[in-house]
Order: sequence, then C-alpha cells, then structure tokens
Amino acid sequence: MAVCDTLIPALEAQAGQSGKAAYYAASASALGVPERVAQAFAELPDEGDRNRIRRLLTLLENPAFNLVMGGGFTALSAMDASGRERYLLKWAESRFAPRRTVFSVFKRLTAFFFFTEQDDSGGNPAWPAIGYPGVRGQPVTRSPLTTPAAVSKPIRPLPVERDQILDCDAVVIGSGAGGGVVAGELQAAGKEVIVLEKGAHYSETNFDWGEGEGIAKLYLGKGRVTSSDQGMLILAGSCLGGGTVVNYTTSFPTPASVREEWSSEYGLKFFTGSEYEASLKSVMERIHVNVDHNRASGRDVLMRRGLERLGWHVDLMPRNVSGCRQDELCGRCGFGCPLAAKQSTLVTYLKDAYAAGARIVVHATAERLVIEGGRAVGVIATVHDPSSGAEHRLTVRARAVVVACGGVHSPALLIRSGVENPALGRNLRLHPGAAVWGEFAEEVRPWSGTLQAVYSDELADLDDGYGVKFETVPIHPGFAGLALPWRSGREFKSLLERLGRIAVVGVLMRDRHGGRVTVTRRGVPRVHYRLSAYDRNHLKKGIEAGARILEAAGATRIFAPQTRWVSYETGKDKFEEFLARIDRAGYGSNELTLVSFHQMGGCCMGSDRNTAVVDEQNEVYGVKGLFVADASTFPSASGVNPMLTIMAIAHRAAQCINGRV
Repeated sequence: MAVCDTLIPALEAQAGQSGKAAYYAASASALGVPERVAQAFAELPDEGDRNRIRRLLTLLENPAFNLVMGGGFTALSAMDASGRERYLLKWAESRFAPRRTVFSVFKRLTAFFFFTEQDDSGGNPAWPAIGYPGVRGQPVTRSPLTTPAAVSKPIRPLPVERDQILDCDAVVIGSGAGGGVVAGELQAAGKEVIVLEKGAHYSETNFDWGEGEGIAKLYLGKGRVTSSDQGMLILAGSCLGGGTVVNYTTSFPTPASVREEWSSEYGLKFFTGSEYEASLKSVMERIHVNVDHNRASGRDVLMRRGLERLGWHVDLMPRNVSGCRQDELCGRCGFGCPLAAKQSTLVTYLKDAYAAGARIVVHATAERLVIEGGRAVGVIATVHDPSSGAEHRLTVRARAVVVACGGVHSPALLIRSGVENPALGRNLRLHPGAAVWGEFAEEVRPWSGTLQAVYSDELADLDDGYGVKFETVPIHPGFAGLALPWRSGREFKSLLERLGRIAVVGVLMRDRHGGRVTVTRRGVPRVHYRLSAYDRNHLKKGIEAGARILEAAGATRIFAPQTRWVSYETGKDKFEEFLARIDRAGYGSNELTLVSFHQMGGCCMGSDRNTAVVDEQNEVYGVKGLFVADASTFPSASGVNPMLTIMAIAHRAAQCINGRV
C-alpha cells in the first residue's frame, strides 16, 4: 500500500484543474490497487518469483536495508510521503539494473490497475478528467460506444467433464494464425481434427468490456508476461482465435527480401516459389486483406502529417477487415471486435473447421506430447473448468500432432516433452517496440478510431534489410499509465490527465540478434532476451526519427520511451540536447519501456538439422508425425507484422501434413 500510494497518491487539485478534484483525490489504495497488485504477484506461475517478491517486501520494511539503499534508517511504510517519493525515484533512475526492475514492476502494475479499475457503477475517477469514454453504457464525452449485437456463437466447444481419451487424425495445439489455418485446411481435406486452445472462447457477444477486463481475458498471462529481466513486456493472444482476435488487423505479406533471405541462407527454396505464393494469396483472400478501410484516426492524421512534412515514406496499411466502421468503437478492437469486422480465425478458418466437423476444446493446457518410438502419437492436456474450478486430464491420440502455441509456448512444449535439438528454444526474435509520445494543442483522443491506417518504411532498411517501421496504435489509459514516465505522483497524474491530447509514434524494430526460451523445473517458460549493440543502435535511430515525426506534426512536447522523465519542449529546448539526454537515460534493461507484440523463432525452420528444429515440411527433425506451424518456425525476424506470414506457412504446412496422414 505504501508503494502504490506513493506512485498514485491522493492530492489536491491545483489551479486550472477545476472539475478534476475526484481524480486528484483518488489514491491507488482508494481503488483497491494494492490488493490487485498483491493478487498479480500471487498469480505468478513460478514459486521462485513469488518468494523473491516476498523477500523484497520484507527488505523494504528493514531500516538497515533502506539506509544502504539511500532511503534513510526507517521502514518504507514509516517514511513520510515526500521521503517515499524520493526513495522510489532513486530506484527508478538507478544505474543498478535490479533496482530499476523492482521499480518498473511496481509502477507498471500500479498504474495499469489504477487507470483500468472500475467501481460498482462501472466508472473510474480518472476517466472524466482525461475525457476517456466509459464502457457498457457509462457516460462518454462524444457519441456513446455501441453495444455489441447479440450474435449467437457459431462455435460450441466440446465439453470435457471427466478424464478421457479422444482419437483423431490430427490434433492441433493452438488456434491462432497458425493453428486456426491448419485446422481449417485439414478438416476441409476430410481429416478428423481436434483443436486444443489454452484460452477461453469469446465472441461478439462478449466484446463490450473495458481495457483491463479485455486484456485479462484475451491475452497470455493476463498481459503480464515479460522477459526474465522484466525488461520486455510480451503481449500475445490467449483465447480461441489467438492473436488474430486481438491484433491490430495489420496484414503485410512476407517481404520479398525476407523470402529471398530464407530461401538462400536457410535452404528453404519454397519461400521464393509459386507454392508459397499460392498459400499467401489463398489466406489473403480468405481473411479479406484490403486497403479500403483506412479512414485515418487522429493518431494517423498526425503521424502522416509529420511524415509528409519531412518528405518521408508513408502508405496505407493493408488490413484484414470487412465492414469495419473505423469509428470511436474501433480503437477498442484490441480487446476483440464486437462487429466481427476483423477477419480473425475465429470467424474464418475455425468457423470453417467447426462447420465441417472439427472438435474444439478450450481451457486446455497442453502439458506434454506423447512420443513413442521416435513418433508423435498424441498429447496430454489439462482441461480447466472455470465455473467449478475442476481440472480433468485429456489425452488425445492422433496420427499427426501440430504444435501452434506461438514463439514462447511452442518451444517450451517441445522442451517439456523431451525433444532434443541444439537449436530448440534459440534464435527467438521479438520485434522490440518502443513508443515516442507527443503532446499536442489539439485534441487527439488516441484511444479512438481505426486501429492502424498508415505506416512508414522510411527507415526499414538501415542495414542489410534490418531497421525500423513506424506505426501508430490506440492508446488507452491503462497502457499509457504503464508506459509513460514517472517522476512524482503529481507530475504523473498531470501528464495522464492530458492523455486526450497525446499521440504516439510506434517504433517497431526488426531485430537481428535473438534471445532464448527455456523452461523452469516446473515447466514454466522463461524468455531470455537482451538488445544487442547492433539492434540497440537501430532502436536509437528509430526513437530519434519518431521524435522528429512528432515535432514535424506540431507536437508541443515530446516524451522519450525511457523510464526516466526525458522530455523535449518544441520551440524552446534544443533537439540535440534532447537526444543526448535520451542517451544518458540509457537503453538497457528497464531503462526504457519495450513491448513485443510479435514473438518469432525458437523452433526455427531450415534445411540443416544441426541448426534448425523443423524441416521445410514443418516436421520436427527426429520426431515423425510432429509438426510446428506458427511464428516459432521463422528462421529470422519477418520485419513486418507476422500474421500473414504465419498463416501462409500454416496453409502450406497443412498441405504437407495432409499428404502424410
């Protein structure tokens, strides 16, 4: 409570903040945030992580420890408010990485919960001050958000109410861009398919929730998955339809240069042939990729303005939508599209598979694969019943096992299952993303409008096909609180109060050097990732360019993505000095906020079994009948949002699997 209320304290509104007294008076504890943070810690899957948190909290109440750490000889809870604030700021700006990590973990959770928590009436005291619209009929500043239509769910998952064994031709583990396509294609070819999905099943009837609830229900680990050092937030879908349900509809085909690289450097000749081209075309048609739904949001207008004034590249974003309204509602589509305009696998390939007879099981966590005599013959899963809390063991026996759990969980599942390969879990790429923030005199409403209407490849090829792409994304209060810099409770609240006039330029980097996925003794995946000097240099150039775009667009103040408060007031400060302050703030672990929306590699495809996990037929080397069909098979980072590449690989893999089953 002491930590949370230092980060989000109760304050008196000052001059110019009339009508916002309730926002400034609200503390973190008034909204039950400390309890939510404690619950988040209790839900950590690894006992070692939970124990480390307990030890840390104990140390913060130890006067001797705080004296050594620069907080004075007193327990944290006994310090006055200003003393606690100074102490936490020392942790935030420390050159000692573990101290920054501790601060970042508490700050992210506290701010996210504070700005997303809803009271009994469905409101939040921060929202009226920000001008942020409510949900489920709560008051809004403009037109009300449309309540989703009562659409019946076309898919009825198979209930598992006891321990049981099922048989099929092919079991597909995962239902997103990879698993959904494989399931649809194999079932259409007459195979008997069972799909196992770790997450729950939601549809248009459910997608009327707010930011906090949407992320908790639809994202892996409730949106709290990070790299082992907490330096990279890892966002991935975890529901029926996977990432295709929550992604931003961005639909880039695999770049020709990347296809050529995968063909020439990894011996995967099919990437430059007609077979892969046909798969790309097929999936693009099925999910309705087009550039006819690109009405610019306020964010897009500003980013395009800045790019055009600089004379830089800008183009329309290809999107997999049909009948998208591109209005206030669309900014919430990262929590599920309530209009079914987003052509996810939920409304395309999975719907096709189910209609053709596929069985689909949700809340099913694959524990390990069953491998006998060098051949995969099934999978053992735990199926959780959320209504009763009961768990049942489900064994699926199959002639083909298809793993499509994503870049983190696919390699982890293979490792847990005893698959031995020196490349397994290695060469993980994350497309590290950073946000450069610009404050404008005009209203932006960054949470509303088309998800992504334009993009820029101005710096996409800084060196040998590696560089950064510029995109903009919807920003809701919880994510803004998580990512924006904190220097004091008052300055933080004041900054978030102005969120309605803030736009963001996202810097999406194609990383050349990778990380690794391992598992703990309990089988929990661990992501180990640090920026290389090569990639850090590209990120640095991308952040600088993002700031120049915002300045050209007319921003009055710009904030760097660093954890430290690094801002630039246009027309007053010197830009070069701003860049120097960014450099001093650093690019190390928890010195800036990095997010991964795309996890690739870990089960890399290649023609050399000594350096790859799967062959060009998507079959795992050394294990017959075991296939991987998702982003974990990427030989290197795609450099673009990977959904179409995953789907095309999965489409082709389905044809290969069909010929063997």
